[in-house]
Amino acid sequence: MLTLTGTIRAATTIGGGINRKTGEVIPSRPVLQVEGLDGRGLVQVYTLTVPDLAPYEGKVGQRIEVPVRAWAPGASVNLSYEAPM
Repeated sequence: MLTLTGTIRAATTIGGGINRKTGEVIPSRPVLQVEGLDGRGLVQVYTLTVPDLAPYEGKVGQRIEVPVRAWAPGASVNLSYEAPM
């Protein structure tokens, strides 16, 4: 398991509503935006969907560690939340 260490920039719920073309319900999802460093040492903001925002409420601006998994479709590496074992 990998760990993303960075500063929380946002913790919010996004989405929700209805797709105008299909009528399909779009579920809302809790997301974190974590500011970290990329492989070159430059600042990058990672947006992660998490199962629950409760552990992160009131921690915007604080440094945290989040368990993640990574994959690379093409050239860039993507991260997503990974539940700790």
